[in-house]
Amino acid sequence: MAFVSSFRHHVRSYELDPYGHVNNAVHMQWLEHGRSRLLQDKGFDFTNVEDRWGVRFVTASVKIDYKASLLLDDDVEVTTTVARFGRTSVTLQQQIVRRDPDGSRTLAGAGQCVIVFTDPTMTQPVPIPDGFKELYA
Repeated sequence: MAFVSSFRHHVRSYELDPYGHVNNAVHMQWLEHGRSRLLQDKGFDFTNVEDRWGVRFVTASVKIDYKASLLLDDDVEVTTTVARFGRTSVTLQQQIVRRDPDGSRTLAGAGQCVIVFTDPTMTQPVPIPDGFKELYA
């Protein structure tokens, strides 16, 4: 079973748009934080990936489908998992879910992100380090 990283968050007033919904750019920030957490949960960050394997970890593509509105003080959970390993890239699946007071869960957003491993100069893609695959497969 693939490793799943998650974090919880309560919607804050400054994350809302003029209509009282979470702004679409905030969803993207949460997904970015989810990608960071994926590394942090295994003891890494963007810089020590380079220290350990001599590679960088860069975002090549991000997509999000908005499914339901989020409002002030909603309890949100963001999950991130590796969906696919390519030769030089990793595809991440991400979800933003509202955790409702009655215990139900509502999908608010579904995201997909492609990360490419590069050399330290960020000019050439490089194969995914074997150690990385082992951590997240």
